[in-house]
Amino acid sequence: MTENGYSTDTQEQCRLRSAVNRQLIGYEYRSKARIGSLPLVHIRRGGVDSPGIAKGVIAIGDIAIGIVAIGGLAMGFIALGGISLAAISIAGLAVGLLAIGGVGIGGIVFAGCAIGYWTWAAIAIGIHAHGVVAIGLNAQGALTISPKGIVLPQ
Repeated sequence: MTENGYSTDTQEQCRLRSAVNRQLIGYEYRSKARIGSLPLVHIRRGGVDSPGIAKGVIAIGDIAIGIVAIGGLAMGFIALGGISLAAISIAGLAVGLLAIGGVGIGGIVFAGCAIGYWTWAAIAIGIHAHGVVAIGLNAQGALTISPKGIVLPQ
């Protein structure tokens, strides 16, 4: 027993229930400041019944759409997340003019596996491909596949 009369096990169960309830309810914050029709900051995490879509200049949520977007699925000018689509994209799956991530698709790409115009990756596919395995018109790497032929590692 503790000072408040509850056992340590009961307190732990209460903390666990509270943590689970917070996850089920969801959360939303929307700043009063606005730029045009968008709030300056919109943060939304979905609960059981809602997907948690945040739309704002700075958007943070399960799904985030904004100039700066951070979320599981993020779309905007600068996006960070699990999957992101943006001019500047940093994510597990990044799509954008500048894409940085595990898998990247875009103009300039730095990734584990990259597809784009200029690519740097373990597996790089592009016009200018640089990687362990490079496939492209101008390919540089240990194993290259280009119009010049297939070059195997020495």
